[in-house]
Amino acid sequence: MLDVLRQHSQSWFIKAVFGVIIAVFVFFGIYSFRDQRPGGAVVAYVGDKPILVKDFIAEYEGMLRQAQAQNPNLSKDDLERFGFKNQVLMQMVNRVLLFDQAEKLGVSVSQAELQAEIARVPAFQNDKGQFELELYREKLKSVGLSPDTFEADQKRDLLYEKMVYYSILPVRVTPEEVRSIYNFAQEKAVVDYVPFLGADFASKVEVSPERIKQVYDSSKEKYKRSAEVKIDYIELTPANLADPKNVTDQEAKAYYTDNTDKFKHGEMIKAGHLLVMLPQNAKDEDVKAAEKRLNDLAARLRKGEPLDKVMAAQGQPAVTGGDLGWFGKGTMVPEFENAVFVLKKGDVSNPVRTQYGLHVIQVQDRKPEGVTSFEDAKDDIKKEMAEDKAAETIGKTVDQLLEELIGGGDMAKLAQSKGLAVKSSDFFNRQRPPADMGLTPESLTVLFSQSAGKVVPQPLSAGEGYVLAKVVEMKPEAIPALEEISEAIKTDIVAEEAMKLAEAKAKEVAGMLATPDGQAKVELEYAGRIKAAQPFTRQGVGPDLGQAPALAEAVFAAKGPGWLPEAYGVAKGFIIAKVKERSFPTEADWQRDKPRIMSQALPFQQEQAFRSYVQYLYEKTPLRLVNKEILGAGAATLPGAEEKK
Repeated sequence: MLDVLRQHSQSWFIKAVFGVIIAVFVFFGIYSFRDQRPGGAVVAYVGDKPILVKDFIAEYEGMLRQAQAQNPNLSKDDLERFGFKNQVLMQMVNRVLLFDQAEKLGVSVSQAELQAEIARVPAFQNDKGQFELELYREKLKSVGLSPDTFEADQKRDLLYEKMVYYSILPVRVTPEEVRSIYNFAQEKAVVDYVPFLGADFASKVEVSPERIKQVYDSSKEKYKRSAEVKIDYIELTPANLADPKNVTDQEAKAYYTDNTDKFKHGEMIKAGHLLVMLPQNAKDEDVKAAEKRLNDLAARLRKGEPLDKVMAAQGQPAVTGGDLGWFGKGTMVPEFENAVFVLKKGDVSNPVRTQYGLHVIQVQDRKPEGVTSFEDAKDDIKKEMAEDKAAETIGKTVDQLLEELIGGGDMAKLAQSKGLAVKSSDFFNRQRPPADMGLTPESLTVLFSQSAGKVVPQPLSAGEGYVLAKVVEMKPEAIPALEEISEAIKTDIVAEEAMKLAEAKAKEVAGMLATPDGQAKVELEYAGRIKAAQPFTRQGVGPDLGQAPALAEAVFAAKGPGWLPEAYGVAKGFIIAKVKERSFPTEADWQRDKPRIMSQALPFQQEQAFRSYVQYLYEKTPLRLVNKEILGAGAATLPGAEEKK
């Protein structure tokens, strides 16, 4: 039976369930099952089977260690706020329910299945990949387990696998069913809307000094400043330690000869572009303004002006873009690619529309299909090989510099000895570290545990390398004085009150939409303020309005085009909205997405089937929680469970 299960275990869902819940390998398991003997303190009863406090604590502590190993910054308190203990208990209840059902159905694991599974564990195999009994016994003994205990644990794990597999075995999906779900999920809507933004009402809000002080006194914690640190540091990565001079021409040539296929390329183009960003549903007047602006700039390019100078020219609408370097077919979006590959060297295109907006493209150079010569590739090869060499020795370099720094060495001189420079940061906190440094959460924990003036006594993982740092100054966590943040408090009050005014006005106008005459009056009065939103699906509104689930729900519940009867909160205020149209994905959309969607559909349905099966077992089995206190304050109860009075 388990061989059959293994053949079907490519399912994402089976992998996920087994990966999270089941401890298969002795050295990586979360915990080991133990017989739950009657007696002792009990957390809950599943039918007539108890879950003992000692078993719950053992499993909780094991899963806690695993969670914190994966997320070092996650504290015990953080997990308990998320109901972690409750999740552990529910997982234990799920197992008891499944094992009880297995017993009723006569499902079991044979000795042959158990032996075959244990033989698959790499830790018990010799150099030839064969199971070795003595090695098996030695490994178990080294971690304090007997074969009987380990095999009992594994037998339970395998039984769990069987029950999961049985619960999802009947699941099937057809293309027709998936297409129907796809249509539902990908249906798009377009709305016009009138915005009532908080910022538009800010000038109507007056804030007294007394109000500012009142807010400060009642909300000091809100304005608490996190601890901040300022550091001097040296970045050490394979890229900045690499010295191409350490790679000889002979080494580079040998690499080129051994990797000829790597230097083959199709037709290549080097180009730059100017771009006016536009939404896909931009108004005609905005498109025409962008075309005029780009045609004017294209004329300057054709006269020989440099791209960067033309891009910097003042005017509206705003223009972005720049040098795109070398690229081949299949790299750019189709509309861009179709336009650029018909141009000759030096040509400048007319405006080209893509999903990003309107482009003007300048072809700077072209290369036919071929093989990059060694001379053209040599510098890149040396750079890559130098980085590989630096990567091999970076650990030794980091250790050497850190030892000298801790011993009082001058940071600037040490950096210079490796061709680097000392950098200085501005003050930053743990929540917003410098983006360009790429410090990991673990590194930030170490850094913020240091004192001012001290060298951090270990390298900090950052991006593709390490940072050696010295704490220059440390600002502790503190609540600023009222005088320091009175303007910030005032800004918050104004924003809050302005949003209230915006909401009130939006609701007032929405009330007018109840009658045809009111709708006509709104459309006339607000004609100049009506905007077109970007198309969106049921998953949420687009970036122009931000997440607005209530709006999305109302739009897709509407029976047809027309004004919606309420005001809806969006990212920066409130709106009234008019449904223009709704459309389903095309056949071309479906054929494009079908392979991906079909591959996801079966695992999703399997997960739903497993959840439904477990829920069915919950509903038919009495559950009783007798020790809620152990779950912590505010913990939820088990679904459908009775609590001990």
